[in-house]
Amino acid sequence: MKKLFIGFLLLVLLSGCEWISGPRTIELIEIRCAETRLDASFEFHLKAKEFFQSYYKTRKESELFFAWYASEDSIYMANSVRRCFDKKNKHFHAVRNLYQKNTTLQRLIVQNMRQDSQVQLSELYLDEYRDIFVRDIQ
Repeated sequence: MKKLFIGFLLLVLLSGCEWISGPRTIELIEIRCAETRLDASFEFHLKAKEFFQSYYKTRKESELFFAWYASEDSIYMANSVRRCFDKKNKHFHAVRNLYQKNTTLQRLIVQNMRQDSQVQLSELYLDEYRDIFVRDIQ
């Protein structure tokens, strides 16, 4: 009987410890909401810059598109900071800084995308492409 009682007491004690430690970890995650989102936003911005630098090395247009989408993700994550309850003035200034950096980067990306004359040339070849590869473009 004593062993059963001690086992039951240990079970209650261990479950109580998990219950006490559980909400604390959730609180720590919620407290750092704005910080983690800003960090993710800065990471996306750095990836966008890396893709843009890679474009100058390889001259692949896909790198420009990857840079654009990474920049858009950075802006989205910066916008999500306003939903956090722990935001402060420093977060507001960091978000504004990210907006400025990303808009400048997006202007550079747009400047390096195809010009209208190149688009018209590629449209001329697109008709021939459809004749050769019928099933590729649906």
